Amino acid sequence: MIKRICLAIAIIAMAYNVKAEGFAVNLQGVKQTGMGHVGTALNFDASSMQWNPGALATLDSKYSFSLGGFGTLTKAEYTGLNGTESTDNPTNTPFYFYGSMKVSDKFAVGLGVYTPFGNTMDWGETWSGRYLIQDISMKSIYIQPTISYKVNDWLSVGAGLNIVYGDVELNKAIPVFHPVNGSFLGDGKVNISGNNIQYGYNLGVFLQPNDKLNIGISYRSQIDVKLEYSDADANFSLLADALPDGGVAAELPLPSSLNLGVAYQINEKWLVSADVNFIKWSEYESLDFDFENPAVPDSQSKRDWDNTMTWRFGTRYTASEKLDLYAGLYFDKTPTNTMFYSPETPGADKVGVSLGFSYKLTDKLSLDATVLYNEGEKVTAAETNPTSQAIYQNPQGFKGEYKYRAWLPGVGITYNF
Repeated sequence: MIKRICLAIAIIAMAYNVKAEGFAVNLQGVKQTGMGHVGTALNFDASSMQWNPGALATLDSKYSFSLGGFGTLTKAEYTGLNGTESTDNPTNTPFYFYGSMKVSDKFAVGLGVYTPFGNTMDWGETWSGRYLIQDISMKSIYIQPTISYKVNDWLSVGAGLNIVYGDVELNKAIPVFHPVNGSFLGDGKVNISGNNIQYGYNLGVFLQPNDKLNIGISYRSQIDVKLEYSDADANFSLLADALPDGGVAAELPLPSSLNLGVAYQINEKWLVSADVNFIKWSEYESLDFDFENPAVPDSQSKRDWDNTMTWRFGTRYTASEKLDLYAGLYFDKTPTNTMFYSPETPGADKVGVSLGFSYKLTDKLSLDATVLYNEGEKVTAAETNPTSQAIYQNPQGFKGEYKYRAWLPGVGITYNF
């Protein structure tokens, strides 16, 4: 059970692919990433199905394939009573693959496989917030079969099924006290790991009022992760007698999002595009653990997140018949509440900038590359979840300043014919 809970924690901590702030790895296409993650109103190639399934039926090519990968170079810093401490995160490699086929002039089908969550946050075993989190690691794979239909010359619609596999491991320390005199004996440790499969859907409408203007609307469904007892492993090092293993129950939401986009071809060389994403993070009110074994105290951790909006802007400049250049900028609002802040999800309002290019090796094959940098503003967090129980939170509270930054280079290829 805790396996499934950890999957849900990690998905929420790294923020579902609705482009919510946090540690989402929004790297599902090199070209779109080069333009600041815009994509709702773009129809470059098969990768369009991830941003807007309705765009797939508007592709000129009968067959389209796109694949690529990224490196994630991320760091979070915490400054408190013990000075500045930082994460030592390994480099992860999220990837994507898309393939589509025009069955007819009006109907298209496609399949996408991508990894929107694949990050690792490692604060170390002895840092001052070890009772909240030591490290969390998540790998996920989205499989999205997609259909798209062109209703007429200016309107297309589409839908995709999201089949989501995730694998998670989480470690945190637990303070151990003498049962008689209450003296501190040292740190115990809880290790939680597991995997799960969830389902959702992706809907899109793609409008082309004229040859220069595209308008996109897409919606991603909320996924409620309802977890029952006895599906997982929780290993309490040094605490086997006091805290026996057992099942845990919890219910957590992956929020829905509504995405609006517009793209305009100014002339033969310049294309501009903008997206706005509305994310219903208010569904994430609390992170609660209900332990099956009565010997293990339940844990309630208030989150009280807010709904958010993300603004994205991008441009493509066609320098020649073979070379396209990309640039992007976005503003990402955090849903986190500083009164209930956690280093599992050290969110902050972020600004991201990106550059990229596509070079045609042949008439059908292009090489795509990009680099994205984002940085969060410094956040001063209040005492962490002072009403939470001590099993999963530091009973003395935890506050301080957080700072986050990341470099995200990527490379891919696109093949249309």
